[in-house]
Amino acid sequence: MLANSLKSIENAYGNCLKVYTLGCFEVKSGKKVISNDCKRSQQLWNLFKYILTYRNKRIAQENFIDILWVDKECDNPIKALQNLIYRLRMLLNYEGVNKEGDSIINYSQGCYSWNKEFNYWTDVDEFEELYKKSKVAENNEDFLYAIELYQTALLLYKGDYLSEESYNEWVTPVRNYYNRIYMDIIGRLTNLLKHYGRNEDILKVCEEALMIHPFEERLHVLYIEALIAVGNIKQAQSQYEYVTSMLYKEMGVKPSTELRNLYHQIKCTDDNILLDLNSIQEMMMDRSDPDGAFFCEPDIFTAFYKLEGRRAARTKQVVFMAMLTISRVRNRNQDSEILKKATGALLDMLVQGLRMGDVVAKISETQILAILPGPTFEQANMVIARILNKHKIVYTSKDIIIKTSLQPINEIEA
Repeated sequence: MLANSLKSIENAYGNCLKVYTLGCFEVKSGKKVISNDCKRSQQLWNLFKYILTYRNKRIAQENFIDILWVDKECDNPIKALQNLIYRLRMLLNYEGVNKEGDSIINYSQGCYSWNKEFNYWTDVDEFEELYKKSKVAENNEDFLYAIELYQTALLLYKGDYLSEESYNEWVTPVRNYYNRIYMDIIGRLTNLLKHYGRNEDILKVCEEALMIHPFEERLHVLYIEALIAVGNIKQAQSQYEYVTSMLYKEMGVKPSTELRNLYHQIKCTDDNILLDLNSIQEMMMDRSDPDGAFFCEPDIFTAFYKLEGRRAARTKQVVFMAMLTISRVRNRNQDSEILKKATGALLDMLVQGLRMGDVVAKISETQILAILPGPTFEQANMVIARILNKHKIVYTSKDIIIKTSLQPINEIEA
């Protein structure tokens, strides 16, 4: 239904010049694709893309020269530019696009500009117009119509603006502009779909969006929330583990507070995990210090451990893992609260005392693990010793002993 709606929009413009820029660049005259000859006419289409991108401005000849011949030698760039524009006009005329005496490119006082009176249609103009209409419908509380318009707009967004020109800086601000609209549409659309309980539709929106922007954390958050809402807890946990590992491996980014909160929600929702109230409160406590080490659950720590091990093997950089075990000096089973308080105090000191790139996890009531990328063995020992000295000063009980073990990750058997 939506696809038919989009098709009817395109067909409403008849045989005019149609330009597609969101995803794969394509220029059509009627049903014929005239941009297929991009390789042999690369400069010609580069000119077309540039003047199309800045079609609301008058562009000086020097700007074209800086863009089109920045890495190329040209004896007479002004003449080359004039020849290129002539070729573009002739191509469109040959394809039956131009009307008699009409041209897609105007020239006046040393500047070129896009002819807005020319019979043309672009996906980005349609995309932006649908976005504006959707917001008006939403503000007027015509929510179902707004949903339909937002969904139609998303059909047009098949990828970043002129994605094949990713290395050209002149594209970046315009690409970012349309990407911001795209993300705002997804945010507004998913909020409306939540209002109607249409979580399956949210899943479809997110799945398609993640194919375009796989590293956009907000999309993963929306996707996991929808999975939880439809009761697919196992897939929600799998998606969480996938995105946290991917973001850390590819970008060195650790899970945000929003993602970690979702993880706690997954654990609390899973009927196979039985927790008492104290355990839930402990689990939901956010010990992470924005300026210190990252505190996480044991299974997330395991993912970081594997990733750091791979990174160490690839970069030959040593990464240490420290294990700290708190026990009583005398073998007593009573007063478990003493051990619990001592462990909690040490955990807080490690999170605050270690660096932002370090990772800390509590794996049992009396054991803590820490990943320390970068330092030498002596430096890592000094850091741990400094924190233990601080713990000894703050926590003065003589019944407590802390044993430490430090070893390179790439020497530890999995």
